[in-house]
Amino acid sequence: MKKIDYYILKEFLSSFLVVSLFFTLISLIVDVFENLNRFIDNSVPYDILLKYYKASLPSMISVTIPVSCLVSSVFTYGMMIQKREWLVFKSSGLSLYRLSFPVLALGLLLSIGSFYFDDTVVIKNNRVKNDIKNTYMSKNKNKSMGKSIFENVYFQKNQKDLIAIEKFNSNNNVLLNLNYLEINEGNLERRIDSNKAEWNQEMQKWNLKKFSIRNFDLNGLEKNFIQSDKDSLIHLDFTPSEILKIGKSSEEISYAELKEQIKSLKNNGINTLKWEVDLNYKIAYSFISLIVIFCGIPLSVFRSNTTLAFGGGLSLATIFSYVIILKFGQSLAYGGILSPLVGAWLSNIVFISIGVYLMLNARK
Repeated sequence: MKKIDYYILKEFLSSFLVVSLFFTLISLIVDVFENLNRFIDNSVPYDILLKYYKASLPSMISVTIPVSCLVSSVFTYGMMIQKREWLVFKSSGLSLYRLSFPVLALGLLLSIGSFYFDDTVVIKNNRVKNDIKNTYMSKNKNKSMGKSIFENVYFQKNQKDLIAIEKFNSNNNVLLNLNYLEINEGNLERRIDSNKAEWNQEMQKWNLKKFSIRNFDLNGLEKNFIQSDKDSLIHLDFTPSEILKIGKSSEEISYAELKEQIKSLKNNGINTLKWEVDLNYKIAYSFISLIVIFCGIPLSVFRSNTTLAFGGGLSLATIFSYVIILKFGQSLAYGGILSPLVGAWLSNIVFISIGVYLMLNARK
């Protein structure tokens, strides 16, 4: 690696560390003020608060990394132009592509590292944080104090029952699109599918609406089939509180666990479209750091009077646009309009195209 590469990386990393620290502190302060009343109302112990924020830090860091990458890339290359170092490099025969290489290489490493960081550290700490919310931050222990809508929830109880839920609202204990599988020694005995289910606290049963029940023999052949559009109270071996305690959405399980979950659900005839979208999303989103750097470098070349404030504003606007397109792609994939792969990668495809256009039209 040449001295110029070390120099560019040093300038980039200096900005990156400062910006990362700044945005992480801002995220921490905002979270404290948002939840302060909840902490007080629920008399959350001091040691639990420390544990909560220790568990919150990894997810905050994960969110700030892409923003920091974009701010730092815009600022680093913009300052090179302001200090006329760009002219020196250009006269030495170095192109924008060559000068971009060290930071793009670092961006690739950050993206790979982010995937493993999110897939291990963030997920592990999110589970701790959610456990604290459900245990300490709610006067009604059956309801989450923070997040109340849970999507694409999956869990297995007693190594027997498989439960897959498209959406669960912990405020009113209503779930949508339930798949409930009773498995005995590896054989599917009964499958219950319901468009909607409401928890009846008095009867301690689920009120199923528009549901079907299938019973199977030991050979896996369907013995009988029951379908009804009427409301029916049925005992299912899980409660709303258990959904909060052991049920996990796609964002709370690792890539390998989600992949295994999809395989298990598919083997039992359950539509796994939304889980497949989430699986592809886990990989697609990890490349955001590399992609925003790829867009940020030529943007800084287009604008010579780059400041840190400009870099910050541009970064927030870019990240905001990225997330909007990302969610739009997810929605299209959830609806079956796009494939899970294309839907999850739509935002990356758009911004890679923008980056290529900017690179080709930036000053050489």
